[in-house]
Parts: sequence; C-alpha cells; structure tokens
Amino acid sequence: MAVAAVGVVVALVVGCTRNVDDATPRPAPLAAPITEIQVVDLLSPNVLGEDGNLFVTAEPESCSGLGREVDPPFIDAHRPLATDGGHWTTDDGTVFLEEMVAVYRFDFDPVAALDDVRKAIETCHGTALTVTTMMGRTFVFDVLPGTGDSPQGSVVWSLRAVDWNCDNTFVAAHNAAIEITACGAAGGFDVASLAEEALQRIEAMANTTA
Repeated sequence: MAVAAVGVVVALVVGCTRNVDDATPRPAPLAAPITEIQVVDLLSPNVLGEDGNLFVTAEPESCSGLGREVDPPFIDAHRPLATDGGHWTTDDGTVFLEEMVAVYRFDFDPVAALDDVRKAIETCHGTALTVTTMMGRTFVFDVLPGTGDSPQGSVVWSLRAVDWNCDNTFVAAHNAAIEITACGAAGGFDVASLAEEALQRIEAMANTTA
C-alpha cells in the first residue's frame, strides 16, 4: 500500500511538470529604436563609402567640436555604440562633403546633444579655429553661427577663411546623430536642407523599427 501511495505522488508530480523551452531572460536591446547594424543607413545615398581629406585636429581644444572630423567630439561625447562616415562631392566638384553618423543607447538625449553644440557655437563665436587636414594643410577659420533657419532637431554653423569655407550641421533625434560638413572656396552651401534630409532618415528608421 505504501508503495502504491508513493507511486501516486510521483505520478502527480510528473503530471504537473511543465517544460520551459527557453528560461533565459533576454535583455532589452541597448540601441533602440535604431540598432547598431543600421548605422550605415544613416548616411545619405550620395556617400561614396570613403573618407575625404578630413580635419584631423582643431585648436583650441575647447572649440574642437566645431571643426574636427576625425573622432568628431560632438559625435563621440555621448559614447556611441556604432559609428560610420563617408565622403561625397557636388556634381560640379566645387563642394566637398563629409558625413559622420552614430547610433547610441536607448537613453540617448538628443536635446542635450543639440544644446552642447549650441553652447559651443556661442562660446567660440569669433574664435580663430586652427584646423589641420589629413594631408597636412592648415586653415585658420572664424567661427560663426549659421545663417537662416534650421530645422527643429538641428544646429548649423559656419567656418570662414580667406580661401576655404565650411558650412556645418549637427542633427539628433531618437538614439541617432548625424554631423555634416560642406566645404568649398565660396561657402554658403545649403546645409539646412541636408539637415532636413538627415532628420527624415532618422525618423524613417525609428518608425520602421518601433
């Protein structure tokens, strides 16, 4: 009788056992809504997939974010999980453009990132910014705020020299940021339009993965 009772208990225990296929908890993705592998998609279709003659250094250091394109400070300051970049020129070959893009953690603060750029422009306005290219050429730029309106979610500024001029924009939304530099002899390139297109790319990707 005792053996039979034990057998009944074992049968009940076995009958209540539930198999769990995967009990390992899955952590939430660090990069969201845009993932690390999507970083290349933040670049515009114009990018050739290679870097141009980037600005390697920019002095003074306190204003370097406004000019440096290698390890760009505005991009790197918020610890990106993935970065990419590329180069292209206008059809007439007179303007050279560099794009630098990044994907961040889900808790990236785009408003704070944009404020950092605005503060740098305000602080460095009128500063002589000395930059050196990868090919060893040096330019001394005056730092100026951008002219005209820029899309919400973006900041624009200008670097002006005697023989070379750059117009720049930084955009940030969701967990992504894009910085674009457009340089040429004349200056005045419409980077606000590039900012609008960059923001549209970010929004499209965020909506797709949401």
